[in-house]
Amino acid sequence: MLPYECGPMTNASTPKTSAKVGKRLLLMFSALTVSAVGAEFLYRTLKPRPFTPPEIWTSTGGAVPTSEIANFLRTSDEGAADRPHPRGTLRPGLSFRQFYDRPTLDYFDEDGCVSAVINDLGFRDLPFDVEKKPGELRILTVGDSFTFGSGVQTEDTWSQVLESMLREEHDGPVEVINGGFAAGSHTTAGYVDWIRTDGVAFHPDVLIIGFCLNDLGNVPMLTYSTQLQGKPWLGGISEVLNAIQLAWQRRKAREFAYPPELLAQATLVFQAQNKDSIARSLNALTAIKEIADEHGVRLLVAVFPMVTQLRHYPLEGLHRLITEHCDRHGIEWVDLLAKFAGQEASELWVHPTDQHPNDVGHRLIAEGIRDYLQAHPQRR
Repeated sequence: MLPYECGPMTNASTPKTSAKVGKRLLLMFSALTVSAVGAEFLYRTLKPRPFTPPEIWTSTGGAVPTSEIANFLRTSDEGAADRPHPRGTLRPGLSFRQFYDRPTLDYFDEDGCVSAVINDLGFRDLPFDVEKKPGELRILTVGDSFTFGSGVQTEDTWSQVLESMLREEHDGPVEVINGGFAAGSHTTAGYVDWIRTDGVAFHPDVLIIGFCLNDLGNVPMLTYSTQLQGKPWLGGISEVLNAIQLAWQRRKAREFAYPPELLAQATLVFQAQNKDSIARSLNALTAIKEIADEHGVRLLVAVFPMVTQLRHYPLEGLHRLITEHCDRHGIEWVDLLAKFAGQEASELWVHPTDQHPNDVGHRLIAEGIRDYLQAHPQRR
């Protein structure tokens, strides 16, 4: 038999083989299509609903957005002038709860809330006396929502944690007063008058100013967008692909390391755009230093980082604006970025909708201040 006599049989089988391949490809495509449609259906059916914004629940049944906490507390005690001083500006006996949608941290109550109660002297703190006890180490903290402890229980605020730490190593009584929002303002410039009239009257040994970067100007809690950027894949028709694309963009943003020259330029731009607010805040620190010196009070400025991109932190230039001003004016400072650097920021948040430090973040703040005071028992 000649070899070419097999030719017709081979040629005859080619259409059959091609048909089989075509059917297999069609089946594979159909299976992929069905799987994709099924996955899309399941995702749209089972995906978690968006978080509702956090709220303040008042004792009278009202609700206020947590973003309005400064105004809510500022207007809570209109009769303050009639009460004896020294005191904080918050209304004695005021109680409220901060609600978060589906929190995962174990210090939230069964309703997803943390509670706040204002003591008789107008502070979010446990009761204490105006007069110092013999041998008492007294520290007065003044600041905004980071010091007040927005999103954490009272016992988890950094002032209370610091108090517990210092009691373990101090021979006498220790009182760390939580003056978050108690000065009647959430800006450094707004602390000056209250410190002069009321703050120093509590006779603190140490006055700690909790300095948040947004006091310098418009510094957001997050340094990257949480919304989908650019054109969505396939025109946005697939919510599964949208979710994957958004997760990819968020991961990329969290891990992005800005070039040093770009960060330096951004700091210069920020300074130019926020010249007045920067001057007000830094000049307020100088004024507070003069008040503290006049009354023999040790002043310490604690610089808080924004809890964002802690592995490649982009805001160090703003920290230097504060610490360099402090150095020029003989003000002690501790930069708490060192305690937060390198950590996964989201693990230190109160909630995905609130990037304030949670109980772990507050403990890091307390540890950083405690470590500084241990290393510098006397004024630097």
